[in-house]
Parts: sequence; structure tokens; C-alpha cells
Amino acid sequence: MRYHICTVVLIFINVIVFMAIRAGRLDPDDLGMSYHLVFNRKEYRRILTSAFTHVDPMHLLMNMVSLYNVGSFVESYFGRGRMLVIYFVSLILGKLLSMYIRHSNHDDYTVSIGASGAISGLLGAYFLVILHYYGFGGISYLSRPLISLVMISIMPGVDGTSHFSCMAAGMAVTWLFFLF
Repeated sequence: MRYHICTVVLIFINVIVFMAIRAGRLDPDDLGMSYHLVFNRKEYRRILTSAFTHVDPMHLLMNMVSLYNVGSFVESYFGRGRMLVIYFVSLILGKLLSMYIRHSNHDDYTVSIGASGAISGLLGAYFLVILHYYGFGGISYLSRPLISLVMISIMPGVDGTSHFSCMAAGMAVTWLFFLF
């Protein structure tokens, strides 16, 4: 576990924020993000706070299990610093792209919360690592996580736009790590 300290710390922060929301110490309405809240009200902190906010115990559990599985792999492969760069850069760039796409579709008020966007960025890194080592022969390693991501992303109330934009951002950051 000591090798995945960043992954464990991110999980810990998510759980602490969830417990603070449940205890009434934090208001989830002050943490979620939408185009309107971030750009019209200039509450830029919401890009980060939304990623540590979860609606119920199952939402938290699903995201934290995914974070542990994918985050541990990425942290082991790239190291702590690069894992955190992939996590936060894919979160920020992916959320910005997601909000732009929603704004282009005249959807400025849909609120997005949860760590799944940043986790999708890590999943993008995982995909590139597998493809880097196995080429298209590695597709079999990617089919289950990709099918799961698609199935979850098309569920009502799930911000699939964020999932795929964050995954694309995570792949871009990872590609830069491979180049340099």
C-alpha cells in the first residue's frame, strides 16, 4: 500500500468530504460545477471541489473502488508525481472541455459532481500504457473497462461528456509523458 500513497490519499480526501457533507458541515450545493456556476458566477474552485463531491454512498463506493484499481496501476507505472499530474490535469482540462461542449449545446445549468472524470483521465493513461506495450493485441485488456465506462456514461444522471473529455485529456497528458 505504501507504493500507492497518492491513490490512498485521494480516496481519503473523497471519504472525508463525503462524511463532512453527510454531517452537514459542507453543503454539496456549494461544491458542484456547471458552466453557469463556474463562468457566469466566476466560481472557478468548483472545477476541483466537484471532483471530491459524491451524491450518495454507492456513488462514492463505485468511484473509490475504480480510483483504487486504476490509480494504483497508474501510480505504480508513472510514479506519484506523474500520477497526480495526470489526475489533476485531466480533471481540469476534461471538465473545461465538458463544460464547453455542454455550453455549445445550450446546457449551462446541469451540475456535475464526482471523481469519475478524473478517474476517467487515469483510465485514459491505463489504455495508452496497455496499447504502448501490447499494441492492438492489448485490446482484450481494455474491453471490460471500456465497456464499463460506456455503460456507466450512458446512464441517466451521469455526466458521460465529462467521462470522455477527461479520458481524452488523460490520454493527451500520458502521450506527452511517453514523448518526454
